[in-house]
Amino acid sequence: MKGKPVVTRSSAINSSASHVFEVLRLVSAAKEPTGVSDIARSLSLPASTVYRALITLEESEYINRFQSSPRYELGPVPRLLNRALLRRFALQRHVAPMLRRLADETGETASVCARLGWYSLRISVAYGSQDFYHRDRLGEVSPLHTTSPSKAILAGLISEDVARYWRFAAKHFGTTPNAHKQTEAALTAARRDGYVAEPMRFSPGHSAVAMPLRDHAGQVIAALTLHGPVGDSGTGVAPPAGVAMHKAIEAIIAATPARYMSPFAHIDPDDLFIALPPTPHDGATD
Repeated sequence: MKGKPVVTRSSAINSSASHVFEVLRLVSAAKEPTGVSDIARSLSLPASTVYRALITLEESEYINRFQSSPRYELGPVPRLLNRALLRRFALQRHVAPMLRRLADETGETASVCARLGWYSLRISVAYGSQDFYHRDRLGEVSPLHTTSPSKAILAGLISEDVARYWRFAAKHFGTTPNAHKQTEAALTAARRDGYVAEPMRFSPGHSAVAMPLRDHAGQVIAALTLHGPVGDSGTGVAPPAGVAMHKAIEAIIAATPARYMSPFAHIDPDDLFIALPPTPHDGATD
């Protein structure tokens, strides 16, 4: 019949594969294990389609059942892929023992996030003894206007690149003028103080701090963060332990700068888009 779409075996396979990836993305973004009904409702798909996709992903070890329940979480394969990505950053291997020492000294979680286009990627983390809930995950990706280490990287970019970033953020993240204005105020303070301060709700007057890490040419390639209440807000003085570790890491980078260049530095940041679940930092709530 004229005008009637022709459904081929190839198009059916492509549609099925698309559903598998949609389900995988949703399981990846979920904050807790999720089941067939929740996924089907979120994706507006039949439960039978979601179930087949889950079985495919489970058999290939992309997801696992959570404690033998009918709910699912990420399996070993994504974690292996994540580790393979992190290992491409030479800085990851060298800062890991340094972060462990810093976390042991301060009792607070310490991490390094590398610049990845217009994003930050947490490539190494050491959890502190005083950190009872580890919300800062290895491999986490964040746009540059959102988290403290992201803002530390953004604050260190040249003005032309900052302007390019805001155009990218408006296009892909829907950032509003209000979010832009609030973040720029934080960036101005970061350029003045040399670090980004994130006030801690449970410790008034104190902040977590994120400091940009630069290469020999002064280009920001990463950020060092102490995630606990280790800095006095508004003093412009970063904690001594963090400053010492910051200098030590920058010395390592300066010794062999080519070694620590991002493996993705050759890609134009505008061409590197990573689909992420919405965060409270996006839009007007930033």
